[in-house]
Amino acid sequence: MDWLKSLAKGIVSLFQRRLVERELDEELQGYLEASVAHKQSNGMTAEQARRAAMVEFGSGNSVKHQIWASRWESAMEGILKDIRLSTRSLLKSPGFTATALLSLALGIGGNTAIFTLINQVLLRNLPVRDPQQLVTFGKSEYGGVAGGIDLGGFGGYFPWDFTRQMEANPGPFQGIAAYGSFSNQVSIRTHDDGAASSQSSPALLAPANLVSGNYFSVLGAQPLLGRTIVPSDDATPGSGAVVVLSYHFWQQSLSSNPHVVGKTISINGTPFEVVGVMPQAFHGIKQDLEPTELWTPISMQTVVLQQPTMLTPHSGLYFLHLFARLTEGAAAHKAEFAQSQNWLNQQIRDGMREREGTNIPVDRQIEISRIEVPLVRAAHGVSLVRSQYGESLQILMIVVALVLLIACANLANFLLSRATTRRHEILTRLALGSNRMRIVRQGLVETFLLSFVGGFMGLGIAFAATRALIAFVSRGNAYVDLSPTPNSGVLLFTLGVSLLTGILFGLAPSIHAARIGSHGTLSAGARTAASAGGKMARFWPKALVTLQVMLSLVLLVVAGLFLRTLRNLQDQDYGFERSHLLLADVGEHLAGYAPHQVAALHQTLLDRLSAIPGVRSAALSATPPISFGSWTSNISLAGYTPAPKENMVSILNRVSGQYFETAGISIVAGRAITPADTTNSLKVAVVSQTLARKYFPKGDAIGKQLTIGIDSVKGPWQIVGIARDTKPGDPRITDPVRMTYIPLSQIETYLPAAVASVSGKAGQPTPREENEDCYAHTILIRTTSDPEKTIADLRAAVAQVDPNLPLLQVTTIRDQVSNLISHDELISTLTSLFSLLALLLAAIGLYGVMSYNVARRTNEIGIRIALGAQSANVLRMIMRESLVLLAIGTVLGLPLAVLATRIIKEQLFAVGSIDPVSFAVALLVVSLMTMAAGWLPARRAAGVDPVTALRFE
Repeated sequence: MDWLKSLAKGIVSLFQRRLVERELDEELQGYLEASVAHKQSNGMTAEQARRAAMVEFGSGNSVKHQIWASRWESAMEGILKDIRLSTRSLLKSPGFTATALLSLALGIGGNTAIFTLINQVLLRNLPVRDPQQLVTFGKSEYGGVAGGIDLGGFGGYFPWDFTRQMEANPGPFQGIAAYGSFSNQVSIRTHDDGAASSQSSPALLAPANLVSGNYFSVLGAQPLLGRTIVPSDDATPGSGAVVVLSYHFWQQSLSSNPHVVGKTISINGTPFEVVGVMPQAFHGIKQDLEPTELWTPISMQTVVLQQPTMLTPHSGLYFLHLFARLTEGAAAHKAEFAQSQNWLNQQIRDGMREREGTNIPVDRQIEISRIEVPLVRAAHGVSLVRSQYGESLQILMIVVALVLLIACANLANFLLSRATTRRHEILTRLALGSNRMRIVRQGLVETFLLSFVGGFMGLGIAFAATRALIAFVSRGNAYVDLSPTPNSGVLLFTLGVSLLTGILFGLAPSIHAARIGSHGTLSAGARTAASAGGKMARFWPKALVTLQVMLSLVLLVVAGLFLRTLRNLQDQDYGFERSHLLLADVGEHLAGYAPHQVAALHQTLLDRLSAIPGVRSAALSATPPISFGSWTSNISLAGYTPAPKENMVSILNRVSGQYFETAGISIVAGRAITPADTTNSLKVAVVSQTLARKYFPKGDAIGKQLTIGIDSVKGPWQIVGIARDTKPGDPRITDPVRMTYIPLSQIETYLPAAVASVSGKAGQPTPREENEDCYAHTILIRTTSDPEKTIADLRAAVAQVDPNLPLLQVTTIRDQVSNLISHDELISTLTSLFSLLALLLAAIGLYGVMSYNVARRTNEIGIRIALGAQSANVLRMIMRESLVLLAIGTVLGLPLAVLATRIIKEQLFAVGSIDPVSFAVALLVVSLMTMAAGWLPARRAAGVDPVTALRFE
């Protein structure tokens, strides 16, 4: 531990220099006295001995300096002196310092803000044991209930019976587990101590996820309190009413009750025992924007999802995702990973053959033998947010890096100009004995000081910017799993960026400053151009400005393309009227309404909503005109024979009367669904133009019968109308989609009776189940004025119908569309802001260089004017230099812009990567910026007084 003692002693020495001086004096005096005594013992007199010892010893100050210089504290002291000198020097130039710090803070802050989101969305590992061993079966990004698909279809959907087989036989994996593909909002009532009923506390809404009994063990997640769900909890459908809570729910809803384990909460009216609480960082393998708050066994599916059981063999309902833990060898070696992949593919193929029976056609056998479900690495979990925003964040990271590069080019220009203006100071220091390395070191210290202070300011900017970005991405969610607070990784990133900035853009100006002495003298008549290093000294500032012009042009072109993409997405024809329309998600099942009760509720709701002042019409539907998810099924049509493997899928929507009028969807043939279409009348349907043209090219769709491949709404339905095509989902999809609308009021309250073949006697009907497809999840209101002004009246009207009926979300149709293109809005908005910032920084840089050139040539300009040059000639001379820099930057920037547009080509919509408008506008803006930044110094030069200029030095 001697080095620790040395370090501690050295630190003390830095701050107690007088004590060190005194100790050195004492040591040297002791050495001198010893030398005198030694010489006296050899026969010298006292005076001779002292004189000889002093001659040998030399200067005491020189010896002390050599001793101090040999210690590491000397170098540290020199750096501290450089820091103090640099601080004083920067404070003497507040304009330069403020401009440099602001440029760096904006550049570093932008990079830190984007990296903070990238770190959380793209780079953060799951807080579990060995996350690098986790894989998912397919991408598993989307959620829902699917039917009529292959195992693992749509990116990784599986039925309950297949997941149970995989859990029981994990093959080469350490374990295989399942979870619900979506987190369902459930109604929760927490029990007060001693309360006998769950009605003792108000209902809460929170997302709950169904998980298999080995979910937590395969993940390698340990609880904070209690235990996790175990296989015995998920052994039998309908049993295992236990729940594990998230840290956030435990903290916010249960006040961090340390005795919560063993307590009971009610989920959708059913008591569940709390068995554990997870750590704060854990949100499950599915990293949703709104994190999961509760985990329950898959065996409780009917309670949590409030749908008929899906836990039967060969149900045909696919609603689970699968993930697994690889062995150490498979996680590290490609060959073993490939073996695991082959095993999974074989299980998928065997499972499909089992489901399709023994008489499988040869072509289908070949098709099955080629099916693969890829193993996807899941160390970061499964995230739809990552899929939606990942590529945009990467592009933004490149954009802000270019902005930082422009800011650093400004800093380098400022430092080069500053080194020239401090020429006399540097020459004086060199003349007094300072070496060039010391000059370089002080320049680097000054740059690092600017970089680190700018980085510290950038952290503040990044925190505010990240909060704004999270608010933009969250879209009003009360709680999201994103934090603006920088963690250690973000802090290290900022430190690294600051350090790199100082090295890359401070070294050259520091070396340039140190070389001034080889070209200059202390003569008052020495000219700045000569003493500053000649042509090379004038070359670098111009080169850096050219770089800024080039990068600004690239960023403006990219920003223009993204803005045009956003405008095209917003202004395209969606097929419905996007003004004065209010949407609300209503939770009928969360309020306890059974399917046989909702028909009366719907009618009461519609009557009350239609009576709101300013409401033109009101309607109900399963989904809004455009949404994140959709209800789909195969359909069959009377008189149409599909080709082998022909896609017969249609998007479905169940709607009330006046839906088309309220949604603003026009009927192009026949009639719309009306309130007169009831259970006692003919079952009718309305189809979209695309569906009618596809299956009835002769235009005879009206009157034809349509059957849906879902038993609960099978039909048959008679087509009575054709509606205009709409975009029901992704706004980027340009191909028209097939839509089928059926009346809510004509959906049977009970499912068709089935014949028991397992538990009941042959031929004995099983009890009829209520039809969950009777629910309407969306309220639509068309208003005569701003729909947002009707939100309060809407909530009041629903509360009058039933105070317990929750409105989960209220939004306008414009906001609904905006949510679907949120990543386009994010990237276009931020790219435009960063491009304008880059343009501003480039303008500052050009203005600074031109002002410096004007100042350097003041004497020359004075002579020209004295000899008869006109102000216009001087103006043209200075502006010519700016235009040359513009021309060079444009010539170099255009090919780079073309390359950049090819990289972002997949992000564009309805606009070519080589878009003439975007390129022309970018060129115009850069040209105007360049001329404006150059005109001010040129105007000042043209007004120079010759007499004053001739005396200028």
